[in-house]
Amino acid sequence: MARCGSGLAVAVNDWRMVTSHCVMAVMLALFIFPNYAGCAPAKLVESSEYKEKDFHKGIITDYSNMVDGDDVQWVWIDPAIKLSQYGLKVGKVENRSDLRSRSMVETVRNVFKDTFADLKAKGGKGTLSADLCIYEAENFSAGKAWIPFAGGHQMQAGIGIEMVLRDARNRTVGKFRHFAREGAQIEAAAQEVAGDLMKYIASH
Repeated sequence: MARCGSGLAVAVNDWRMVTSHCVMAVMLALFIFPNYAGCAPAKLVESSEYKEKDFHKGIITDYSNMVDGDDVQWVWIDPAIKLSQYGLKVGKVENRSDLRSRSMVETVRNVFKDTFADLKAKGGKGTLSADLCIYEAENFSAGKAWIPFAGGHQMQAGIGIEMVLRDARNRTVGKFRHFAREGAQIEAAAQEVAGDLMKYIASH
């Protein structure tokens, strides 16, 4: 009986050792290969936003390579390009939102012109053209103030912008899709979007 008990104890110890080694191996693999731990950037085409039936498309024709950009919601940049080495100029501005307004289009154009004027090219690589599209726009709505916890934010004016950057040879080198809410006027929301985009470009 003693030998039987001893054998059982050894088997249990062996099982614990094997389990411990397996756990350590998995943890090491996750540490060495963090992308396998779910750390890879989320893709726009796999997001709940994209899968919604009322997803508003803008001027971007291919969303498949766009990923979560943290401070900017969805981005793609040509890996061979360093955007901060270029200047930017506003190209075409379109409005594909449900809010039809010529003045809104001109407001967005002027906001982005003013914002990009502060973005100086560090590397003298020339100037990229930025085509813009308003894919969503919402006026200030005091009626949303009742929304629990988020009413103060949801009631603010909001705007969604898609921006496509092209080089002198008309090649697409950057794609951005970003939405922001700010203040009581759409102009304030546009300034927020433009500011976020400028900061992102200046650091990439």
